[in-house]
Amino acid sequence: MSNHIRIISFPSILWFVLLLLRSSFSDAKTVPLFFIFGDSLVDAGNNNYLHTIAKANVKPYGIDYTPSGGKPTGRFCNGKTFLDLTVDEFGGSCYPPPSLSLSPDDDGTLCGVNYASSGGGILNDTGALFLERISMDAQIDTYANTRQNMITNLGREKATELLKNAVFPIVVGSNDFLDNFLTPIIGTREYIPQDRLHSLDARFIIIWNVPPIGCMPLERKMNPWYGGKCADSANELVSDYNKKLKDMITELRPNLSEVTLLFVDAYYVLYDLLLHKSDYGIKVAGEGCCTNVGPVVELFPCKETSTYCEDRSKYAFWDEYHPSEFVNRLSVKRYMDGDTKHVLPFNIRRAMKLRGF
Repeated sequence: MSNHIRIISFPSILWFVLLLLRSSFSDAKTVPLFFIFGDSLVDAGNNNYLHTIAKANVKPYGIDYTPSGGKPTGRFCNGKTFLDLTVDEFGGSCYPPPSLSLSPDDDGTLCGVNYASSGGGILNDTGALFLERISMDAQIDTYANTRQNMITNLGREKATELLKNAVFPIVVGSNDFLDNFLTPIIGTREYIPQDRLHSLDARFIIIWNVPPIGCMPLERKMNPWYGGKCADSANELVSDYNKKLKDMITELRPNLSEVTLLFVDAYYVLYDLLLHKSDYGIKVAGEGCCTNVGPVVELFPCKETSTYCEDRSKYAFWDEYHPSEFVNRLSVKRYMDGDTKHVLPFNIRRAMKLRGF
């Protein structure tokens, strides 16, 4: 099993990071653009435009999302995702829109673009059980198109300047485990290599590792022999991968003196919050606030007929898979201001200061 985990981390994540490294350092002082890659943890609505069961475009999703007045946007949360909250910390006046909501000639200069897709993963065939989703390869392709549009509209020099001062969050990997290693149907372990390397102008890259998926309500229910506690077997698989990812980034960093490359330990942050949940007033960690009643359907996203809790701050998870906005807020505090247990080589706040934001 460890061989497969190594295959996922090195040829895929390594090449994706290397794709993003180009050009020289700059010192713009404005709020940066965000170009977001990932899965349902940070999807802002791309799956609304796809034929997929992985959608969050109906109530009660978004019930606490203030920018929409409590209407669903496609975010798999009751409110803001942790990257929405991160954009807030940078002083952003808008959130990067989903790429599929934009015209083909959009250049992302308003506030960036969100390419993330629920069900997507590092491997191209990850998420097949959800039907349509945007793979990492496709997300990269779309970003390449955005970049070309920016060059066409602004000229290469100005476009390169904007991109060098943008933020590139990468939040991916959970579905590769849930679908390929932990799901008893459809999943495959075959690696599909990426044969395309793009020269992309990026200097501020933040990579989140895989959270403790064994603590999701879904995995707790699928592994009842743990007595409702976190499924250690799933977490052990993820921990093996996360260690290799951390070592890879640590090895890369000395050779990238002009690049700010952060490693966020989402696993540690969420696991520690769950371990000490009572310190934050969280009462429930083994069930999602929003649930579907009945066998099998409880594994699917919430829908208008789902039941949900009144006080979301008492629940660690909004649904069977995704943290509540309350937990996202607690997590972002650690991402922004935590020590090296949370982010390496230093927290996002310090990175902002070093880059002049």
